Amino acid sequence: MDKMILIDLETQDFSVHSGIYEVACLVVENLEVVDQLYLGKEIPGYIGKKTYGYGFYDISKDEEHINRFKELLDKYPYPIVAHNCPFDRKFLVHYEWISQDYPAYCSMRAIKLANKNLKSYALQNLVRHYKVADDVLHTAMSDIENVYKILQIVKPKTWLAVGAKAK
Repeated sequence: MDKMILIDLETQDFSVHSGIYEVACLVVENLEVVDQLYLGKEIPGYIGKKTYGYGFYDISKDEEHINRFKELLDKYPYPIVAHNCPFDRKFLVHYEWISQDYPAYCSMRAIKLANKNLKSYALQNLVRHYKVADDVLHTAMSDIENVYKILQIVKPKTWLAVGAKAK
């Protein structure tokens, strides 16, 4: 895929009701980042680990953040790509950041179609296998930067829309 918006969300839980706490986007054209967007509101004085969205306010219904996200999609009307995209997509659809029919693709699935020899396609395992970072930090920007580095190495040829069946 020549043009895409790589996206990662931090959510604190698997249920959409837990909310969205961080959103990181990398706009990619021909495997080069041409723009980026980070959305998150840190909680002042928070002293715990800032992973999985902890230490940030819930921005799920924050009009300013939603509008900035939608402005990026308007400027770059590209498909979104996330690692385990069905997860991120369900949050974006639930909180109406994107419509149900917005084109979405899963990097995990594309990487698996390009390299069928790995035991796991979880981000932690891919980061280790492709040696793109020492660890997965579970922050939106760090995680999506790792996905980007992996895609630069793997260069998947086959991308299937979320919900599409492999042939």
